[in-house]
Amino acid sequence: AVLQQHLGGVFLIQSAGVRKELAGRPVTHRSVGCMKERGVDLSGHISRWIGNLDLGQYRWIVCAGPDEAALVRPALGGRLTNVMVANEHQGGIPDPYELGLAGYRDCLALLDRVMPQIARHISGQVMQAQRPLL
Repeated sequence: AVLQQHLGGVFLIQSAGVRKELAGRPVTHRSVGCMKERGVDLSGHISRWIGNLDLGQYRWIVCAGPDEAALVRPALGGRLTNVMVANEHQGGIPDPYELGLAGYRDCLALLDRVMPQIARHISGQVMQAQRPLL
């Protein structure tokens, strides 16, 4: 949701996780509450697993951390998809699950700081790809 706000409606943003056992579950009540404070309704969101998706249809995949990126890259099977780690220089985005609502708010604040950079990178790559080649 945060990246979508920075990229706008031109891009389709979706989410999926790397843990198969979490697929089909709703997001945590803390996620719902935290995003509700922002006016974003996640109450109907259901987790998906990357193994159930054709990852090659995506041009960019933004991972929460290096461990997730390490699981995503082999699942691509050599396809030309860009894999990035959000907040890579500081080890990614920490999982707030055990940190209560305050942890989710801190995580969201971190996403607010790093997603504009990711959005600029993606937008810049799109603009370069649209330039004619000589």
